Formats: sequence, structure tokens, C-alpha cells
Amino acid sequence: MNQKLLNELGLGYYNIEDFYVKPIVLRDGRDSILWVHEPTGHGILDSEFWVKEDFYSEQYRDEFSADSEGERKESEEHFRIYKNLNDRQFNLFKDKLTSDTKYLEIGCAHGGIVSRVNNHGVDECQIVEPNIQDSNFVKYKNPNVIVHNSVFGDVELEDNYFDIVVAFDVVEHDFEPGKFLKKCYDSLKVGGQLIIAVPNHNDILLTHYDCDKYQEFYYHKAHVNYFTEESITELCESVGFGGSVSSFLDYSFFNHVHWYQTNNPMGSGVTAFVGDVLSADDNEFRNKINNFYKNVELEYEKIVNENMSGGALIYNGVKNV
Repeated sequence: MNQKLLNELGLGYYNIEDFYVKPIVLRDGRDSILWVHEPTGHGILDSEFWVKEDFYSEQYRDEFSADSEGERKESEEHFRIYKNLNDRQFNLFKDKLTSDTKYLEIGCAHGGIVSRVNNHGVDECQIVEPNIQDSNFVKYKNPNVIVHNSVFGDVELEDNYFDIVVAFDVVEHDFEPGKFLKKCYDSLKVGGQLIIAVPNHNDILLTHYDCDKYQEFYYHKAHVNYFTEESITELCESVGFGGSVSSFLDYSFFNHVHWYQTNNPMGSGVTAFVGDVLSADDNEFRNKINNFYKNVELEYEKIVNENMSGGALIYNGVKNV
């Protein structure tokens, strides 16, 4: 670890002497190094293993998808697979939307969230997405949405313009997250809100379950930073935001059970996100079974999130001045 790198990341307020080396294995099987900030638990992938910025325009979708083996899936299929998750993500902030809202989403992927925002009824939607296939799909689904097919750092945005800025599973990819968040701050009106989701370095599967393979599955080359409640709060506050952090259990209880029993991921996001288990129709017995599973999910989600151990952390921030 060196001070120059910390400054570039926007973490220059950390002391390099507070970091220790954690040997890790990346999802692609390579031995790697994670620099861990002992006071907060924040993790930084050694820069030797970072991907290049143009990785996200095409190659990312070839290697990372809803398939656990990384088999490429088209935008339409991702839109379908992530329906339940995108519903839950949208519900985190939909009560903040009005007919006057100017909305910006960064790294919208297949557009599952922005499509819900657009259908909800807002004044304006803009998205930033470097992948050309996803950008085209979003435009096809939402012709009135303004699409920036680029990385966020290259997009020119008006200061003090947006009412809400959203970025789910994006900040961890950025090579300069401090600058990323400062740009979000500048683009918001005073009183505007930032909603971001980042991977939780205190993820329950990583820190409490005995799953060797998850240790290797969790870390991968596309993630530069692994945040904790403390570290994401400090980074957002360093650029001017005030806010709070909550835990978000993104994958299902049964996904966690599968990891525990098999020490391997489910084959696809289709099975990792649980909806109705049985085809119920009007069958009272099947409905009872489905409700049982849903109640188990909700109880597990409550326990995990109360202990800040979900797979993601949600930062809800406000631009105060």
C-alpha cells in the first residue's frame, strides 16, 4: 500500500500503516492480495490485478452475468431474471419520486430499475451505462430516457440539476471512487439525495458461514473496493454528504443454504432469487407452502440486516449545502 494510491482512491485520510495484507483467491482462480484497513475493515484489491477501464464497454458482460459460470446472457434475459431484485431495489427509494423529479442512474446495466422509475412517472430520467448492448436495450425499453453510453467520468453533467442520483453495484468498480462521489454531489441540487449500493465486506457468507468456495467466489478482478459500514460512510462524508447506511440482503435465504450445503453457487440467478416455489394458481395448500417460504425469507432477511451482514450496503445520503 502507498499514499499515492490512497489519494487516487479518495482515501487519503487513511494511514498506510493501518493496512495489512490478506492473501485471497480471485473468482478466476488467481492468487491475489487484498489490502485491508484494520480500523474499518475496508478492502482494496492490489492494483496489479485491476482491469482496464475499457473492460466495461464489452468484456464485462462476457465474463460476469446472472450465470455463475459467467456465460453471457442478453439484456432481455437479465431484465427478466433480476425482476424481483430490481423491485426490491426500486422500493428503497420510490417514495422519494414525484412528477417533478429529475433522476440520474449510473451503471444501470439492463435498466431494471430505471424502467420502474420511468413508469412511475418523473420529470426526467438520465442513465450512464458503458456497455453498448445494455444502453441500446434501455433506450429500446424507454425511448424517452436520456442515455449516456460512456463511463461516468467522461459524461458532462450540469451542476445542481438532479433531485436523486442512484448507483447500484457501481462504486466498487471505480478506480477513483472519491471523484465519482464528488461528481454525484456536484450534480445534485441542495437537498438532493444519493442512493448507492456497494458490496458488504462483512457479508454473512464471507464472515460467518464456513464456505471455502465463497471466499474465492466473492473476490473478483472487477471490484477495486470492498466496503464496510464505516468506510462507505467516511468516503461519502469526505465529499460533503450526510446520511446513513443500512444492510441489504440481495440473495435469498435458500441461496445461502445452498452455499452451506454444497460449498458452491447456484447455477443461475433464476434460482438464486426465490419467488413462488410452487405453481399455486388457486390451490390453497400450495399457497400455504409459498407463504411459508416467504415468511422464512423475511425472517432471515430481518435477522441478517439487523446485524449489518447483508450482501450489500445501502448508503442514503443528502446534499446539505
